[in-house]
Amino acid sequence: MSKHHIEKVTCPSCHHEGEFEVWDSINTVLDPKMKEKVLNQFIFLYTCPNCGETFRLNYSTLYHQMEDRIMIYLVSESEVEKTYEMFYGENALADFRTEKYLNRIVTSANQLIEKIQIFDAGRDDRIIELVKLLATDSILKNDPDIEFDELRFAVDDDGTNILVIINRGEITGAVNIDNMYEFASSHCNDFKNLRDDEDIVINREWILNKLAEAENE
Repeated sequence: MSKHHIEKVTCPSCHHEGEFEVWDSINTVLDPKMKEKVLNQFIFLYTCPNCGETFRLNYSTLYHQMEDRIMIYLVSESEVEKTYEMFYGENALADFRTEKYLNRIVTSANQLIEKIQIFDAGRDDRIIELVKLLATDSILKNDPDIEFDELRFAVDDDGTNILVIINRGEITGAVNIDNMYEFASSHCNDFKNLRDDEDIVINREWILNKLAEAENE
């Protein structure tokens, strides 16, 4: 069952104290409606009952897509190492390797949503990180003066896999990556099976380290 508790929250605008439902864990089999509330970030938004101001609250939560054996833990940067030990340390809560679970640790709500969308699309997030590097080079080659903060995976209305271009929190464009994904996938033959890989913090730093290791071999 999904677990939640109530916390007191003080509105930063009017200083009214209200109550907020914090989700400690979410199970999409037992609570199917919760998946959409994660994807639209509803579970992180608090609306003050006094002034109507809406703002985001950041907290740790365990997202468990049990029907697909996917577990994604959203934690702060300072909790990443401790959380990894929970999955794979000597005193792990369960033998996820035997269960062939796909485990991930992320540090922001946007990363959590992106991982869900990647896996729902049947894609490998390790390859997506390589695609982001390739797409960045391509974008800058076409427009050296373009400014953007990040590329984020999404699926458009017709089912095409894309990377949305984000600058200062706003979407400023998108890149079709279906062909780029196939190309990147053909160069990742040495990757372990997705569910056998104990690297569970997959991000830009991870792929850069992977490429550096390959160069040094």
